[in-house]
Amino acid sequence: MQENRTADLDVVASKIVGAIASGCAASPAEARFLLREYVAAGRDEVRDALGLALAHALAAAGGGESVDPPTAQRAAWLIVFVEAADIADDERVIAAAGDLMRQLRAGWPIDLAREGVAAAAASVDACLRASSLFDPAEILQPAIDELERIIASAYRPGDRVSVAPHLASALLTAFEMTGRLPYSMLAEELMSGLRADGASERQPAVADACETAIVFCRLAALHGNAEYRAAAVLAPGADYRADATRILRDRAPEALAAQVADAALYGIALRELISLR
Repeated sequence: MQENRTADLDVVASKIVGAIASGCAASPAEARFLLREYVAAGRDEVRDALGLALAHALAAAGGGESVDPPTAQRAAWLIVFVEAADIADDERVIAAAGDLMRQLRAGWPIDLAREGVAAAAASVDACLRASSLFDPAEILQPAIDELERIIASAYRPGDRVSVAPHLASALLTAFEMTGRLPYSMLAEELMSGLRADGASERQPAVADACETAIVFCRLAALHGNAEYRAAAVLAPGADYRADATRILRDRAPEALAAQVADAALYGIALRELISLR
């Protein structure tokens, strides 16, 4: 099984490296996969492609492109820059992250009817993560307020929420930044419907399935923490590692044959699964 996962990561890396070498601009998911893969494996070709992807993203963030990116894309690039800041000794990365965070915060409160709940949740999620690079006291509370407003507007107990992975991801990040258990427990509640769908014939798009697997991996990591298990009320019978494994196993052929950005999301999810202890 481990050999199959490593082979799949190699396939995804080759697709992305090849696309960038041919002149294609990387998507946030592709850049994030390259970043994770370089940290994990240190491969030269991945490092070179990552450098090109980040250079293009920095140029775009600095006004090198006239197109105004949508909220979800800004949020996705902000997460890339936050993760890149851990390994890149480049002040431009921090500056670009700060610019994107300010742009996202300027849109709060987000018009959910126009932007959509998924994009709104992604905006908050990204800014919460970026708080580690700047002054948390300035960022955390406005982001928490916006997240709670989105939840109050988009969710009622017992609802089956189609954008559950996006909301759950933001809630898990809020828990990581604040330690408030209600956020992680609500994330579990939101994801319970998707666990129930595991045996059904419903087949979400590859990208949505991979986003779901990533959140399941994050929940599995929490359940693997003894301190968390002692403090939280856990969903009975939950095995999030098995849920993520099932999704990625079932969707692997489709993901590896998909467009490069979707393959990258599969690679990110697979790397998250491998990282579980």
